[in-house]
Amino acid sequence: MKFKTQAAGDPITHAFIGHAMKVHSAVGPGLDEEIYHQELVAALTAAGVSHLSKPRRDLVYRGMVADTFEPDFVIENHFVPELKCLRGSFAAEHLVQVFCYCKFWRLRTSLLVDFGKQSLIWKRLLYRSHSASFTETSPPGFVSKPALAAAIVQAVGDCLNETGLGYRQTTWKGLVSAAIQSAGLKVHVNPTATVLNHPHITMCSLVIEDTCAVFVTALTDGINATDRATLQTHLRWLNLDWGIVFHFGKTTADLNFVQHPQK
Repeated sequence: MKFKTQAAGDPITHAFIGHAMKVHSAVGPGLDEEIYHQELVAALTAAGVSHLSKPRRDLVYRGMVADTFEPDFVIENHFVPELKCLRGSFAAEHLVQVFCYCKFWRLRTSLLVDFGKQSLIWKRLLYRSHSASFTETSPPGFVSKPALAAAIVQAVGDCLNETGLGYRQTTWKGLVSAAIQSAGLKVHVNPTATVLNHPHITMCSLVIEDTCAVFVTALTDGINATDRATLQTHLRWLNLDWGIVFHFGKTTADLNFVQHPQK
Protein backbone atom coordinates (compact mmCIF):
# COMPACT_ATOMS: atom_id res chain seq x y z
CA MET A 1 0.00 0.00 0.00
CA LYS A 2 1.21 3.48 -0.85
CA PHE A 3 -0.29 6.83 -0.10
CA LYS A 4 0.07 10.48 -1.03
CA THR A 5 -1.43 13.52 0.60
CA GLN A 6 -1.86 16.05 -2.21
CA ALA A 7 -5.29 16.69 -3.71
CA ALA A 8 -4.32 18.55 -6.87
CA GLY A 9 -6.56 17.93 -9.86
CA ASP A 10 -9.26 16.29 -7.77
CA PRO A 11 -12.32 18.59 -7.73
CA ILE A 12 -14.60 16.10 -5.96
CA THR A 13 -12.18 15.79 -3.04
CA HIS A 14 -11.70 19.57 -3.00
CA ALA A 15 -15.47 20.06 -2.85
CA PHE A 16 -15.82 17.64 0.05
CA ILE A 17 -13.01 19.38 1.95
CA GLY A 18 -14.78 22.70 1.38
CA HIS A 19 -17.99 21.35 2.90
CA ALA A 20 -16.05 19.87 5.81
CA MET A 21 -14.36 23.20 6.47
CA LYS A 22 -17.73 24.96 6.58
CA VAL A 23 -19.08 22.36 9.01
CA HIS A 24 -15.99 22.70 11.20
CA SER A 25 -16.39 26.48 11.23
CA ALA A 26 -20.10 26.31 12.05
CA VAL A 27 -19.84 23.67 14.79
CA GLY A 28 -16.38 24.24 16.21
CA PRO A 29 -13.76 21.61 17.07
CA GLY A 30 -13.74 18.78 19.56
CA LEU A 31 -17.33 17.53 19.69
CA ASP A 32 -18.70 14.06 18.99
CA GLU A 33 -17.94 12.75 15.49
CA GLU A 34 -21.64 12.09 14.85
CA ILE A 35 -22.44 15.82 14.90
CA TYR A 36 -19.97 16.50 12.09
CA HIS A 37 -21.24 13.48 10.19
CA GLN A 38 -24.87 14.61 10.32
CA GLU A 39 -23.98 18.16 9.27
CA LEU A 40 -21.91 16.84 6.36
CA VAL A 41 -24.79 14.63 5.23
CA ALA A 42 -27.03 17.71 5.17
CA ALA A 43 -24.42 19.79 3.33
CA LEU A 44 -23.73 17.12 0.70
CA THR A 45 -27.42 16.51 0.14
CA ALA A 46 -28.11 20.24 -0.27
CA ALA A 47 -25.22 20.51 -2.75
CA GLY A 48 -26.49 17.55 -4.77
CA VAL A 49 -23.37 15.47 -4.12
CA SER A 50 -24.16 11.79 -4.57
CA HIS A 51 -23.00 9.86 -1.52
CA LEU A 52 -23.58 6.86 0.72
CA SER A 53 -23.75 7.59 4.43
CA LYS A 54 -22.44 4.81 6.66
CA PRO A 55 -23.11 2.06 4.15
CA ARG A 56 -22.82 -1.33 5.87
CA ARG A 57 -21.60 -4.14 3.62
CA ASP A 58 -20.41 -7.69 4.23
CA LEU A 59 -17.23 -9.14 2.77
CA VAL A 60 -18.35 -12.59 1.65
CA TYR A 61 -15.95 -15.35 0.69
CA ARG A 62 -17.42 -18.54 -0.75
CA GLY A 63 -20.77 -17.91 0.86
CA MET A 64 -19.43 -17.00 4.32
CA VAL A 65 -19.17 -13.54 5.87
CA ALA A 66 -15.52 -12.80 6.64
CA ASP A 67 -15.97 -9.22 7.90
CA THR A 68 -18.33 -6.25 7.78
CA PHE A 69 -17.33 -2.73 6.76
CA GLU A 70 -19.09 0.56 7.56
CA PRO A 71 -17.21 3.68 6.44
CA ASP A 72 -18.53 7.12 7.25
CA PHE A 73 -19.07 7.97 3.58
CA VAL A 74 -18.57 6.71 0.06
CA ILE A 75 -18.61 9.74 -2.26
CA GLU A 76 -19.86 9.39 -5.86
CA ASN A 77 -18.07 6.06 -6.24
CA HIS A 78 -14.93 8.18 -6.15
CA PHE A 79 -13.37 8.14 -2.69
CA VAL A 80 -13.90 7.15 0.94
CA PRO A 81 -13.78 9.89 3.61
CA GLU A 82 -13.45 8.87 7.26
CA LEU A 83 -14.19 11.39 10.00
CA LYS A 84 -12.20 11.65 13.23
CA CYS A 85 -12.11 13.94 16.23
CA LEU A 86 -8.63 13.43 17.66
CA ARG A 87 -6.47 14.96 20.34
CA GLY A 88 -3.33 13.72 18.61
CA SER A 89 -2.32 12.95 15.05
CA PHE A 90 -3.62 10.36 12.61
CA ALA A 91 -2.32 6.93 13.60
CA ALA A 92 -1.32 3.89 11.57
CA GLU A 93 -4.60 2.19 12.51
CA HIS A 94 -6.53 4.99 10.79
CA LEU A 95 -4.60 4.43 7.57
CA VAL A 96 -5.25 0.69 7.76
CA GLN A 97 -8.94 1.40 8.29
CA VAL A 98 -9.39 3.56 5.19
CA PHE A 99 -7.20 1.33 3.04
CA CYS A 100 -9.46 -1.62 3.95
CA TYR A 101 -12.46 0.44 2.88
CA CYS A 102 -10.77 1.38 -0.40
CA LYS A 103 -9.92 -2.23 -1.13
CA PHE A 104 -13.43 -3.43 -0.37
CA TRP A 105 -15.14 -0.70 -2.42
CA ARG A 106 -12.46 -0.94 -5.13
CA LEU A 107 -11.61 2.74 -4.89
CA ARG A 108 -8.17 4.29 -4.98
CA THR A 109 -8.66 7.46 -2.95
CA SER A 110 -9.51 7.98 0.72
CA LEU A 111 -9.59 11.02 2.97
CA LEU A 112 -8.95 11.21 6.71
CA VAL A 113 -10.61 14.31 8.20
CA ASP A 114 -9.93 15.46 11.77
CA PHE A 115 -12.44 17.81 13.43
CA GLY A 116 -10.61 17.78 16.76
CA LYS A 117 -8.21 20.68 16.16
CA GLN A 118 -8.58 24.46 15.97
CA SER A 119 -8.38 24.18 12.19
CA LEU A 120 -9.66 21.30 10.07
CA ILE A 121 -6.93 18.73 9.40
CA TRP A 122 -7.17 16.38 6.45
CA LYS A 123 -4.98 13.86 4.66
CA ARG A 124 -5.69 12.41 1.23
CA LEU A 125 -4.39 8.88 0.68
CA LEU A 126 -3.99 6.81 -2.46
CA TYR A 127 -4.37 3.05 -2.15
CA ARG A 128 -2.74 0.50 -4.43
CA SER A 129 -3.47 -3.20 -4.08
CA HIS A 130 -0.78 -5.88 -4.23
CA SER A 131 -1.00 -9.54 -5.10
CA ALA A 132 1.11 -12.22 -3.45
CA SER A 133 1.41 -15.97 -2.96
CA PHE A 134 3.00 -18.24 -0.40
CA THR A 135 6.38 -19.81 -1.09
CA GLU A 136 6.00 -23.55 -1.57
CA THR A 137 6.98 -25.36 1.60
CA SER A 138 6.64 -28.89 2.96
CA PRO A 139 5.31 -29.50 6.47
CA PRO A 140 8.18 -30.17 8.92
CA GLY A 141 8.58 -33.51 10.68
CA PHE A 142 6.74 -32.46 13.83
CA VAL A 143 3.48 -32.02 11.89
CA SER A 144 1.50 -35.14 12.72
CA LYS A 145 -0.95 -34.81 9.83
CA PRO A 146 0.88 -33.43 6.78
CA ALA A 147 -2.14 -33.96 4.52
CA LEU A 148 -4.23 -31.73 6.80
CA ALA A 149 -1.46 -29.12 6.83
CA ALA A 150 -1.26 -29.19 3.05
CA ALA A 151 -5.05 -28.79 2.76
CA ILE A 152 -4.99 -25.76 5.08
CA VAL A 153 -2.15 -24.09 3.20
CA GLN A 154 -3.83 -24.78 -0.15
CA ALA A 155 -7.16 -23.32 0.98
CA VAL A 156 -5.58 -20.19 2.46
CA GLY A 157 -3.30 -19.82 -0.58
CA ASP A 158 -6.28 -19.96 -2.92
CA CYS A 159 -8.00 -17.26 -0.85
CA LEU A 160 -4.89 -15.09 -1.02
CA ASN A 161 -4.68 -15.48 -4.80
CA GLU A 162 -8.35 -14.57 -5.20
CA THR A 163 -8.42 -11.69 -2.72
CA GLY A 164 -5.02 -10.01 -2.86
CA LEU A 165 -3.34 -8.16 -0.01
CA GLY A 166 -4.54 -5.04 1.79
CA TYR A 167 -6.94 -6.14 4.50
CA ARG A 168 -6.41 -5.83 8.27
CA GLN A 169 -5.82 -8.68 10.71
CA THR A 170 -9.45 -9.18 11.73
CA THR A 171 -10.54 -9.32 8.10
CA TRP A 172 -7.89 -11.84 7.19
CA LYS A 173 -8.80 -13.99 10.17
CA GLY A 174 -12.36 -14.10 8.85
CA LEU A 175 -11.15 -14.85 5.33
CA VAL A 176 -8.83 -17.63 6.52
CA SER A 177 -11.64 -19.18 8.55
CA ALA A 178 -14.00 -19.05 5.58
CA ALA A 179 -11.36 -20.47 3.23
CA ILE A 180 -10.59 -23.41 5.49
CA GLN A 181 -14.28 -24.15 6.06
CA SER A 182 -14.90 -24.01 2.32
CA ALA A 183 -12.35 -26.82 1.99
CA GLY A 184 -14.62 -28.99 4.13
CA LEU A 185 -12.62 -28.71 7.35
CA LYS A 186 -14.04 -28.00 10.80
CA VAL A 187 -12.98 -24.64 12.25
CA HIS A 188 -13.38 -23.45 15.85
CA VAL A 189 -12.89 -19.67 16.09
CA ASN A 190 -11.46 -18.17 19.29
CA PRO A 191 -11.38 -21.37 21.37
CA THR A 192 -11.18 -21.17 25.15
CA ALA A 193 -9.00 -23.06 27.63
CA THR A 194 -8.24 -23.17 31.32
CA VAL A 195 -4.95 -21.38 32.02
CA LEU A 196 -3.58 -22.30 35.44
CA ASN A 197 -6.68 -21.77 37.61
CA HIS A 198 -8.37 -19.34 35.20
CA PRO A 199 -11.19 -20.97 33.19
CA HIS A 200 -12.54 -19.91 29.79
CA ILE A 201 -9.54 -17.90 28.62
CA THR A 202 -9.99 -16.99 24.94
CA MET A 203 -7.25 -17.85 22.46
CA CYS A 204 -7.37 -15.55 19.40
CA SER A 205 -6.65 -18.35 16.96
CA LEU A 206 -8.50 -20.95 14.90
CA VAL A 207 -8.53 -24.63 15.83
CA ILE A 208 -8.75 -26.88 12.78
CA GLU A 209 -10.24 -30.37 13.02
CA ASP A 210 -9.42 -30.43 16.76
CA THR A 211 -5.86 -31.11 15.63
CA CYS A 212 -3.92 -27.90 15.08
CA ALA A 213 -4.19 -24.12 15.50
CA VAL A 214 -3.89 -21.25 13.04
CA PHE A 215 -2.81 -17.74 14.05
CA VAL A 216 -3.28 -14.84 11.62
CA THR A 217 -1.38 -11.56 11.44
CA ALA A 218 -1.48 -8.76 8.86
CA LEU A 219 0.15 -5.51 7.76
CA THR A 220 3.25 -5.83 9.94
CA ASP A 221 6.85 -6.40 8.83
CA GLY A 222 6.39 -10.17 8.80
CA ILE A 223 6.19 -13.13 11.15
CA ASN A 224 8.35 -12.50 14.20
CA ALA A 225 9.34 -14.30 17.39
CA THR A 226 6.38 -12.86 19.28
CA ASP A 227 3.92 -14.27 16.72
CA ARG A 228 5.46 -17.72 17.01
CA ALA A 229 5.57 -17.53 20.82
CA THR A 230 1.91 -16.46 20.92
CA LEU A 231 0.87 -19.46 18.85
CA GLN A 232 3.00 -21.71 21.08
CA THR A 233 1.08 -20.39 24.08
CA HIS A 234 -2.19 -21.29 22.35
CA LEU A 235 -0.88 -24.75 21.49
CA ARG A 236 0.24 -25.30 25.06
CA TRP A 237 -3.08 -24.50 26.72
CA LEU A 238 -5.21 -26.04 23.98
CA ASN A 239 -3.09 -29.20 24.14
CA LEU A 240 -2.34 -29.23 20.43
CA ASP A 241 0.88 -30.46 18.86
CA TRP A 242 1.38 -27.99 16.02
CA GLY A 243 0.04 -24.94 14.25
CA ILE A 244 0.62 -22.43 11.46
CA VAL A 245 1.16 -18.67 11.56
CA PHE A 246 -0.09 -16.90 8.43
CA HIS A 247 0.98 -13.32 7.74
CA PHE A 248 -0.51 -11.04 5.10
CA GLY A 249 1.76 -8.02 4.72
CA LYS A 250 1.67 -4.89 2.62
CA THR A 251 3.42 -6.45 -0.37
CA THR A 252 4.22 -10.07 0.61
CA ALA A 253 2.69 -13.00 2.47
CA ASP A 254 4.34 -15.82 4.36
CA LEU A 255 3.69 -18.69 6.76
CA ASN A 256 5.53 -20.56 9.51
CA PHE A 257 4.84 -23.93 11.07
CA VAL A 258 5.08 -23.90 14.88
CA GLN A 259 5.52 -26.79 17.28
CA HIS A 260 4.01 -27.22 20.75
CA PRO A 261 6.61 -25.85 23.22
CA GLN A 262 8.75 -28.69 24.49
CA LYS A 263 9.25 -29.04 28.23
